[in-house]
Amino acid sequence: MSIQRVILADFYQQAPQYYHATFDHLSHTKAVYGKTIPVALLKNIYLVDSEDNRLANIREDTYIDQDGNPIIADHCWVQLNQAWFNLPHELLQGDEIYFKAEVEQYNITRDDLAKKRKLIWEKAKQLNDGIYSAWQGSKHMYHGVQYQSAYEQMRSHIQANNEMARLQQQNIPMVDYTLTDLSDIQVIKYLNHTERRIKYNYKQYLKQHLKYSGWLVARSKSFTQTGRVF
Repeated sequence: MSIQRVILADFYQQAPQYYHATFDHLSHTKAVYGKTIPVALLKNIYLVDSEDNRLANIREDTYIDQDGNPIIADHCWVQLNQAWFNLPHELLQGDEIYFKAEVEQYNITRDDLAKKRKLIWEKAKQLNDGIYSAWQGSKHMYHGVQYQSAYEQMRSHIQANNEMARLQQQNIPMVDYTLTDLSDIQVIKYLNHTERRIKYNYKQYLKQHLKYSGWLVARSKSFTQTGRVF
């Protein structure tokens, strides 16, 4: 199960930022509106400035990569756009880039998160059942104004527990975040200098769409599987 990119939420609806990432491979996915689109898997993403200098990201829940460096996301799928097709050469697994991008929010369906939210409510209900049972066992001790006061206090405790449960559930949102509208993409390192690379062709993509992007995906996956492109 992938980790929610909660740190990217800090930059949602904010000005575009620069990010550094390691390219993995190309693929296809279904967009929200149902259309199949080409996407790229980027890994070990961290904040940089416009000259690719790493920026500090101070949060208690900051992710740490395998080299002990702080990152803001272990991976993101990004949609290929004209800026991507304008790269000087195709990217292969292990290449590093930096770029400017915005953060996009989207809805998700995950059983593990749904179970966490359900458990919060079940615990609140269990606590409230105990409060109500205690009230039922002691209400005979109260009369008149005291009875009404004790009853209102019991109801207040239950309502407070319910509100706390709702707030805790809101801290487990059924949304995730990714990067979108990439621009100013710069290649920092081509990991493999000997492999023959092609140049992306945006006009050909506009003309052939999935036929062309499918060919690019096949080349990309061939390299991840065999270390060579066809």
